[in-house]
Amino acid sequence: MRVEADVPHHLGELLRLERLAFAAKLRMSRAVLGWSQSEFGFRVGLSQRAVHKIEQGDTEPRRITLRAIEELWRDEGIEFEDLDDGGGFRAIVRASVLERPVTPKERRHRRTRRELGLTSVAHHTPGRA
Repeated sequence: MRVEADVPHHLGELLRLERLAFAAKLRMSRAVLGWSQSEFGFRVGLSQRAVHKIEQGDTEPRRITLRAIEELWRDEGIEFEDLDDGGGFRAIVRASVLERPVTPKERRHRRTRRELGLTSVAHHTPGRA
């Protein structure tokens, strides 16, 4: 019976880790794009507060919100690949995203890349491994 009692706890922990991974992806994508929480929220139909809560892992986004965010990432040239070890993900950012002209406001937000430890860019050609 102890095993059965641990199953819900284990599932809860997995869901928490998934929420935290999604939160990290959201923060990372905003840093790469140089967008504030308000700008990101505007583009996917969320308030700044809702983006903040998702980034903190405090809330589970609705399916429609997840789809909107994933579609935005796709449109902006950002992809995430889950690692096979079940403990992380890899970000793939098209070079065109990094080469975009940047406004002074966005330039202030771009420094966040360095703070996240993004130090190199790997060029990825779709269809090639």
